[in-house]
Amino acid sequence: MFQDEEYVKTLMGLGLTLLQAKTYLALTKFGIADVKTISKVSNVARQDVHRIMPELQKWGLVEKIIATPTRYKAIPLKSGLSTLLQQKVEENTELQEKTKVLISNFEENFGSGTAIQEKELQFIITSERTLFHKRISDATDAAQTSKDAILTLEGCRAILFHHYNHLKKALNRGVKIRMITEKTEDIQSIQKSTRDLTKNPLFQVKYTCAPPPVCMMIFDSKDVHLRMEKGAVPSFWSNNLNIVNLSMRYFDELWNKT
Repeated sequence: MFQDEEYVKTLMGLGLTLLQAKTYLALTKFGIADVKTISKVSNVARQDVHRIMPELQKWGLVEKIIATPTRYKAIPLKSGLSTLLQQKVEENTELQEKTKVLISNFEENFGSGTAIQEKELQFIITSERTLFHKRISDATDAAQTSKDAILTLEGCRAILFHHYNHLKKALNRGVKIRMITEKTEDIQSIQKSTRDLTKNPLFQVKYTCAPPPVCMMIFDSKDVHLRMEKGAVPSFWSNNLNIVNLSMRYFDELWNKT
């Protein structure tokens, strides 16, 4: 049963609906079967199976056998999965091309959108993890002088995992990077992960005895990312001078105490 659930999830991930996946999977177990049998094995209502079979034919997963009663032949699961995967790849390729054209047309008519008053005071909340990491990558790539960070051990691992190459390039540009994280029994994992970075004198790490109550990243003393909850997101970003100065003062005090 557990294996069937995994198969169904995979089939749905490749584009089938729940009922389509259950119906196709049931038919693959017999190879050839009529609607009544498929309905019984898949636990999908017979009227739904009648509706679904033409849909599976369009997917290239099922062939119809002219007989009384009508029967259907399933493409073997391995071939079916390959067919669905190939269709997914083709769809993604087509979508990528359409995306490129859309971006090109948009920039041609409206510009890249980077002229959105960068110097104006902004307060932004990022609630999606991928977008958060993109913001951090972009900010690290744009940094010219410094990046200061206060992170939990988990947050430190995540930053090193997702942004290691960005940090290395920043150091090579002469950006000074200071990190504060908590000292735990697993401190060796962080020391191992930062071994190559610490060869550069511009990279420094200090450790606190307890988890830091506030987590943040400050770039060039101009903008700050503040963790709002336990996880990476939601994250608060601002280039407000008062907020940045307050964050810098907190960082410096903690840095000098550790």
